[in-house]
Amino acid sequence: MEDSRLYWLWLQHALGPGSTKPRKLLAHYGSVQNCYESGPESWKQAGIFTPVERKRMAEGTLEQADAQLRFAQSLGQSVICPDQPEFPILLREIPSPPCVLYYKGTLPPADALCIAMVGTRRATPDGLAAADRLSYSLAKAGVVVVSGGALGIDSACHRGALRAGGKTLCILGCGIDYNYLMKNAPLRETISQNGALISEYPPNTPSSVHSFPIRNRLISGLCAGTVVVEAAKKSGALITVSAAIEQGRDVFAVPGAMVNEAARGANELIREGAKPVMSAQDILEEYPGRYWEETEKENRQSMPEVPTEQAEPEFSKTPEALSPNAEKLYQALRANPRHITELAWDAGLSVNHALAAVTELELCGRVHSFSGRRYSR
Repeated sequence: MEDSRLYWLWLQHALGPGSTKPRKLLAHYGSVQNCYESGPESWKQAGIFTPVERKRMAEGTLEQADAQLRFAQSLGQSVICPDQPEFPILLREIPSPPCVLYYKGTLPPADALCIAMVGTRRATPDGLAAADRLSYSLAKAGVVVVSGGALGIDSACHRGALRAGGKTLCILGCGIDYNYLMKNAPLRETISQNGALISEYPPNTPSSVHSFPIRNRLISGLCAGTVVVEAAKKSGALITVSAAIEQGRDVFAVPGAMVNEAARGANELIREGAKPVMSAQDILEEYPGRYWEETEKENRQSMPEVPTEQAEPEFSKTPEALSPNAEKLYQALRANPRHITELAWDAGLSVNHALAAVTELELCGRVHSFSGRRYSR
C-alpha cells in the first residue's frame, strides 16, 4: 500500500507553502491520490491550477517524494500530512492548510489548548517581562505556548513556558535543520525536547523575506487564540493577527504605555476590539474547562534548564537575588491564596509595586498564582 504522505509531498512541491488550492483540489477530486492519478488533461480541465503549477505537477514523481521523506527522517524529523490522525485539527480548518508538516519533538494531544504569543524583536524590558510572565502562567495552567523562535518577544515566550516546566511549539519559516539565527540554537534544541520545532518547509530550505509571513498563518492556525504582547504599528506580528482574524480565532493584546512606540500596534488592536490582557486569567477565562485547575499544577514535571539570551534579563531563584519589594511581598505570602491588595497592605507597598514584585517572584518560581489576582507560597 502506497504511503499517502508521498502524494502530499508531491503536491507541496508543485504548489509551494501557503497555497489555498489543496482545499479546492480535495473538493474536486476527493483525495490527493485521485488528483495525482488523473493526469495533466484533467488538471487543466479542473480550472484550479496555473500552467506553471501543472508543469510542476507533471514533472514531480512519487520517487522524488519518497526520497524527500526518507531524507527528512534521516535528520530525525517526523513528517505528517492532513489525512493522518495526529495532524493538528485546527490546522485542517484554516483557508490554506499545509500539505506537509515536518517536526522534531512531540506534538501536543488533540485536546490541548494552544495559545500563540507574538511580538516585536526589539522588545522593551517591560515587554520581555510581560511575555515571560504570561507564558509562564499559561504554561503552568497546561496551555501549550506557540511562537516563532525569533529574538525579543518570541524567545521570552518560549523561555517562560519552559521555565514553568510546560510545553512550547516553535514554528519556523525555514527548514528545521537550516542554520537560522544560531544565537537561538540552544533554545531551539531545548524546545525540541519539551515540545516541538515545526515547519512546512523541507530540510535545507533557507529563510527568506517571503517565508515568514507565510509561516505566520500556522502560528495562529494551530491556536485557539493569539496574544500580541508588544508590537509597533507596522510590526510583523500584526501579520499573525490578520491571519488569526481570517481564521476566526480570538485575538488578545497586552496594553502598553501611550508613549511606548513598541506598543502602538497592540494598543490599536485593543481599540479595534482585541481583548486586553493584564494577566493569564484574562486569556484562560475564555476557555473554561480547557486548562488545569490549581491542584493539578502540583504534579508538573521538573523545569528544564533553559538557555538564556544575553540581551534579556536573567532571573535567579536564590532569595538573595530578590529585590527589596519582592522580599517584602514574599514575607507577606501565606499558604492560602490572598488578594493582591491585601498582600500589598501587609507588605507596605502600593498595588503597582506589589504587582511588579509578584512578577519577579513568578519568574523565579516562588509564588503560586490563582484566579482573581490571588497568590500564595
